[in-house]
Order: sequence, then C-alpha cells, then structure tokens
Amino acid sequence: FTNKAADEMRGRALDLVGGNASVFVGTFHRFCVRLLRRYGDRVGLRQDFAIVDAPDQLRLIKASLKAENLDEQAFQPRAVQGRISGAKNRLLTPAAFEKEAEDFFDRHVAAVFRRYQAELRRTGGVDFDDLIALAVRLLRDDEEVGARVRGRFRHLLVDEFQDTNAAQLELVKSLVLDPDGSVSGLTAVGDEDQSIYGWRGAELDNLLRFEQHFPGGSVRKLERNYRSTQNILDASGAVISRNEQRRGKTLWTDKGAGEPLRVFFAGDHEDEARWVVGQLAGLRTEGLEFGDMAVLVRTNAQTRAIEDQLLRGEIPYCLVAGIRFYERAEVKDLIAYLRVIANPQDNLSLRRILNQPRRGIGGRTEQVLFERAAGMGNSLWDAIRLDPLQELPARSLRAVRNFQGLIDALRQEAERQPLAELVRGTIVAAGFEALYGKGDEEARERLENLNELVSSAHDFETLHGLTGVPARIAPPAGDGQREDAGEATLFDEGAEPAVSPLVNFLDYVSLVSDTDGLNAELGVALMTLHSAKGLEYPAVFVTGLEDGLLPHFHAGLAARDIEEERRLFYVGMTRAEQRLFLSLSRRRMVAGQFQDQQPSPFLADVPEELVETTRSTEIYGGPRTAGVGGFFGDRAAGGSSFRAATPPGARRGRKPPSERIAGVLRPGAVVRHATLGKGVVLQLDGDGENAKLTVFFDKAGKRKLIRRYAPLDVL
Repeated sequence: FTNKAADEMRGRALDLVGGNASVFVGTFHRFCVRLLRRYGDRVGLRQDFAIVDAPDQLRLIKASLKAENLDEQAFQPRAVQGRISGAKNRLLTPAAFEKEAEDFFDRHVAAVFRRYQAELRRTGGVDFDDLIALAVRLLRDDEEVGARVRGRFRHLLVDEFQDTNAAQLELVKSLVLDPDGSVSGLTAVGDEDQSIYGWRGAELDNLLRFEQHFPGGSVRKLERNYRSTQNILDASGAVISRNEQRRGKTLWTDKGAGEPLRVFFAGDHEDEARWVVGQLAGLRTEGLEFGDMAVLVRTNAQTRAIEDQLLRGEIPYCLVAGIRFYERAEVKDLIAYLRVIANPQDNLSLRRILNQPRRGIGGRTEQVLFERAAGMGNSLWDAIRLDPLQELPARSLRAVRNFQGLIDALRQEAERQPLAELVRGTIVAAGFEALYGKGDEEARERLENLNELVSSAHDFETLHGLTGVPARIAPPAGDGQREDAGEATLFDEGAEPAVSPLVNFLDYVSLVSDTDGLNAELGVALMTLHSAKGLEYPAVFVTGLEDGLLPHFHAGLAARDIEEERRLFYVGMTRAEQRLFLSLSRRRMVAGQFQDQQPSPFLADVPEELVETTRSTEIYGGPRTAGVGGFFGDRAAGGSSFRAATPPGARRGRKPPSERIAGVLRPGAVVRHATLGKGVVLQLDGDGENAKLTVFFDKAGKRKLIRRYAPLDVL
C-alpha cells in the first residue's frame, strides 16, 4: 500500500527467486499506471495522461463548485471530494452516482462529480481512483487485453487484503478469475483484526468473505507472533475477541510472558502527560533509547499537552505522519490573530489573517493595501485604517472595513476578557467555528485543534496565577511575576516579565514550538493510532483511553463503528514488543473547560491478571500502586470490570450506560450525552443493551447510538 513497503518487498522477493526472475512488485496504483500506459488508449486515455494529485483534485473540486454556484460553506470541498472518491471506489460513473443520489447534498455532488470528471478528461488527467477504475474497466471489457495480462501472471500475491476497497477487489478478480469462474494462482495475506481504514473505503468483507469471492480458496492461520511478549498478545487478544466480525485466532510467541501492562489513572490531561514523560525518562535510565519508544493518541489534538511536557523535559521527539501542534496551519492562523490583537503592527501575522477565513478580500485588494503601505512607509495596519481608500470598489472596501472592525473589537475584548476567554472568542468572531464546525472529519479535527489552544491558554493562566486577569493588561509586579527577586530568579521556571498575559502566552508558544536541536532520528515517536499501523517499538504508550476518545464519538456508534474503534485499540496495543503502557484521565480539558471522563469500555476487556494499575498522586492524596485485585472489581463474562478501578468521584454517581438509562428511556425522552450535549430520543429499536437509539441533539444533530455504549443521562 506504500511505495516504501513495496520497494522493501521487491528486494526481498528478488533475493528469494533470483534477480533474473520475472517478478513485478508494486502498489495497486503502480500496477495500474503500468497497465494504462500500455493500453490506456482503449479506454480513452492518451499515453501521456497526467496523474492529478490530491491538492490539484481539490482545486478542480472548488472550481466545479463555483461553476455550479454552490457555496463552499455548505458544500465543503474536502467532503465533496470524499463523496466522489467513495463513488469511484465503488466503480460508479457520474451518471450512476446521480441515479442513486437520494438527498439534497448528493444530488448536488452528482453535478459537481460530472463537471469534475469532464474537466479531468478535457485536460487529459486521471486521479488515483480513476487509475483503479479504468484498469478494471479495461481488463473486464477488452477480452484481448484481459487474456494477455492474466497470461502474464501465474501467481498473484496481495498483501494487507483487509484494507482493499471494492474497486481493488474487482481488480484482483479481473486478474485471477478465468472465464469459467475458476481461480488461478491467488494468495492473499490479511488480518481482519487490523482493518482500521473503513472511513477511507476499505471493505472488511473482502477478507471475511474471501472464499465466496474466490471459490475453492482455503484459509491458513498464521498464529505465531515474532514481535510481542505473551502478556501483550493475551491482553490484546482478549480485547479483540469481543468483536463479532472476525474469524478468530490465538496468537502465541516463544518470547515468554514478559512484563505486565501498566495502566495509569490520571487526574487530568496534564497529569497524564507528566506521567507519560516520567515513564519515558525512566525507560531511558533502564537502557532503552528514546527512539525505541512511541506514544500513541486517537486524535491530533491530544498531542499538545504531551508535546509541552516532552519539550519541558528536554526529551527529543518526532511527530510521525503529521506536524507539530503549534505548526498546524489552523493553529498558526489563530496564533496570528492573537499576535495582531497584541500588536497590529505585526505585518507578517496581519498578512496571514487578512483573508483567513475568506471574507472577500481578494488578491487585488491585498495588492492595493500592500502598495499603499509601502508607499507610505507605514505598516499594513496603517494602510488598512487609512480613510479614504479610493482605489477599492465598494464591495472590497466594505470587506476591509469589516476586518478592521473585527480586530478593533477583539482588541477591546482583550482589555476585559481573560486569556482563555479571548482565545475562545476569537475562534468564533473570526469565523473559524462556522468554517470548520459543519465540515467533514478533517474540518472537525481542525476545530478540535483550535479548541485545544483554548485549553493551552487556560493551563497557562493556571500555571502563572493569571486566572481572571484581562489578556492585555500587565499585572502588578509580584502578581504571578516575581520581578523583585532579581535576575537569577527571573530565569527560573514560571517567572515571566511583567507584561500582559497575552504577550507572555505568545512568547511561550514561540519557545515551545522551536524544535531546533531535537534529533528526530533518536526521538520518541508521537503519532495517531492510525499512523502506527505497520510499526513496532520496544515500549508503547496508548493514551486517552476514555469513552468519547476511544471509541471516538465522531467515528459513529453503530456496531460496525464500535468494532473498528476496538480494532484501532488492538492495533495500538500490538505495536509493543516488550512494554505496554495504557493511560486515561478523570478529567480532560475540552475547549477550555474541564469535562468529566469515563474509562473506555474497551479497558474492561483486558484481563486483570495481566495488568498493574497506578492512580494519580494528585487526585488520590498519595501514591498508590496495586495489583489489579485492588483496582478491578468482579470479573465480568469474558473480561474484567474497571468499575473499581475508576477514580473516586470520576463517575459522580453515574452508572454504566446500560444501567443509567434502563427502564426510563423512550421516544420523546430528553437526555444529555457526555460529549454531544442535550437531545431528544426520536426512536428506540430493539431491547436490552444492544438496542439502537436515534437521538436528535441540539448541537450535534441526529445521531444513532447503541444503548450499551451510550453515555446518556435521562433528564
């Protein structure tokens, strides 16, 4: 599935069979490019067709939306791109997609799809989904080409079969199914327990129904594990055994039982981050290199607190398959707003936010402002405030004046509002919440990252005793400052110059995001669980094991969604070779406010005899480490209960979801969800813990939930 993996496999295959053997090793897309370069004219392609990458696809989508007079706020380009990609993965043409479009959104997407595809053809381009779809069409419809290609390969090996989508399955069928329906030389390797890309179009049924897709096929279970200790295998096996969509297997190793798993109940997200960093430092003293350790999170927003502690502890790290929290585009945009609020003469920051989010200040308007500032020898802000600006048409002038009013209003708010409130207000006033709040998964994650900056500001206020101090008002000396203690003390941790909280915070952000000198080659790997697939480390930390994070409430709460989230946890656990650490928080900061958290239901499936549990010293009045008997209650069927392990007060009288809502839940009932807020039950299907609920939430809209997992209170 990646060129790097394919290159490694190619080298190994040639070593096995000899360099002169007729072997092709490559990704699906590489195979299709080869095929279409040779025979593409038979499906209407020029030999020199261009492959359009994702950014160019997005630009074409935006142009198509504009041509269809569709607003990008209502039809977010990435969401539209995802729908078109999903249709192509099912081998649907624009006409076929239009026929099955049932709702308002999809009917308009069908029009964009048609225009987008026509533009691709006009320019002689194909996107990555087209490569697969056109190859399938070629092999199916052109008997001569199909016979030639099938005759070329005596054996076909497909790796990571659980991650194939519908189009890729059809491609494999086109290569190995003979006209009489028999199968020629196919071997597929896959693990249903590691299928974590359903959101990207992967079809788990491709593997689970392998014998139906390819009659006569047989299954061989590869159960010996060469990576992890038996404790890690037994714990992860117990978790994944709760899934129904699997064949089942029992992994074993000759590496021995190994260390027990460590579980830490933190007081809050900062407490959790400190514990993780402390454990990393401890592992280093035991002889492990930092490059032998990985910290895994469910969402990118979780990395902020961990990154802060890693930098504070001077532990080198690298963010895998992503960028550092303070370097993410949306976070840099918000920080640029804060810099302009603190100092409107900051031309670099002002230029970044002038039309971000878009507000009708186009390139021509920007050019007029830049030229006016340069001609006057003044700042860009001075040029914006200049009155009149005769060079601008009325519409552009109105947009500039609205932006000026926004900055003036935010500066006035900063005289009254504390830092965290200012950051939260800027997200709303600048338009980020409207931009990202109703978009696709990526847009919502961007909003989560912005809200994490609110939490960062709140933590900063607490650390420096600035709670309630207006963001742009310099506190008196000694009020969270200590100027009278002399220069030596001024350079101590926590001592800041007597300037405004906003300026102090911006200095902190600048320093904490400065990664000069960090050796990424030797650093701790920090990544999401999705990015960790295929990797392995001697020591692994899986953090944020709380209901709403894992399983994540955005992932969906249908049974198949919960199973994919459980597989994601399983993938994280099985990255560990020797040591596995799990952590969760009693409270977590969300958008600047503490929210009580519940343990992930997946934790209850970890056998108690494999775990050593520790609770926060800050929350419980002293260190306490115990065998699992002191923290786990009576064993539940097929697993263990984390009821007794839950921090005192964390539930505040809240019962498990199925008990909390039993007997009183009915259509029309008003409920409150731990993360989705207040809502009304519309429908209740089935009985018992597996009953399905349809709830309309005030802010989150209509959601389908499973009674067993729903953190609901009936009001």
